[in-house]
Amino acid sequence: MPQYAVDGFFFTQRLSGIQRYAIEILAELDSLMEPGELELVVPPDTPVPEYRNIVVVPFGGRSALSQGAGWEQLAYPRYLKQSGRRWLCLCNVIPMRAPGHEGIAVLHDVCYKARPDFYTDLRGRMSAAWHCAQYRAITKKARYIVTVSEFSKSEIVRYYGVNPDQITVIYNAWQHMNRVRADAMVFGNPPKWPQLRKGEYYFSMANLLKNKNFPWVLRAAQQKPEAVFAIAGGGSLSREAAALGLDHLNNVVYLGYVTDGEAKALMQNCKAFLFPTLYEGFGIPPLEAIACGAPRVMVSDTPCMREIYGDHADYIDLAVNSGDVDRFTPGHDARAVLQRYSWTQSARKLRDLIREEPA
Repeated sequence: MPQYAVDGFFFTQRLSGIQRYAIEILAELDSLMEPGELELVVPPDTPVPEYRNIVVVPFGGRSALSQGAGWEQLAYPRYLKQSGRRWLCLCNVIPMRAPGHEGIAVLHDVCYKARPDFYTDLRGRMSAAWHCAQYRAITKKARYIVTVSEFSKSEIVRYYGVNPDQITVIYNAWQHMNRVRADAMVFGNPPKWPQLRKGEYYFSMANLLKNKNFPWVLRAAQQKPEAVFAIAGGGSLSREAAALGLDHLNNVVYLGYVTDGEAKALMQNCKAFLFPTLYEGFGIPPLEAIACGAPRVMVSDTPCMREIYGDHADYIDLAVNSGDVDRFTPGHDARAVLQRYSWTQSARKLRDLIREEPA
């Protein structure tokens, strides 16, 4: 059976949906694999969870070239050559020097290719060039490609002409939210944010990436001044609101960065969780919100969101240049969607792919 070594550089990165996928899949794989069957290769001194069956291998020197992002392109492929193991890369990036057709790559989405209009400044264009080069390398070199939705699979086929049979869909999931305890101090005495009352505010988690469509939430707040909109995210959100001429909205509460416990309490007690994304490979935050007890989620009316959330969400019409948060569908049970997704089921699909003998 082929032996694989996982690129563990994501443990050095800030947590986002991509890193969450890698962490949770590995945690589940640990109980599904035989001892030593799978290795996790990481830069030296990288903190990682304790595993029973996955072997953690710190590897790499101390030179500037072998640290940081360069580790994936220099140290990790060097380890692959020394160990004779195949590569398993979970976060959209593979080593360019990796041998072709000897690895598995998870390509979460091809947003940089599909939506170049999101990346128009110098930094964005440079990032797009790098990621598009990675997309092409993955589609040329990987024996198997994993992605996180049928929508994302169709996009990879559309832009890179990959045989659909080469692509396996392995979904995200939500069970990690069970480990998070809601922070009671959010609505304590005194409450952390006095403007927020249980069941009377709309909640969203935002950043300045164009695909996340932060301005939509501001337009929703402008259209509905009697409602309160709580937005979690970095302090630059308020500056962006000023640049858009929407910093006068008294019903918008900027929360800054929130802890997992605070996020869970905010999701549990909101009127609805808002996710007006323009492009997504999966879109895990609404699933997390439902798992935390959000009574409703409102997501963009796009093919990806329809695939993931089906009849269990309310949909935002992105063709309407305003934020209508009153489009509630009566009678549906948002929590029913949780039955479709499981980290254990997803890890089993990846395990089977890992163990599959090449033809």
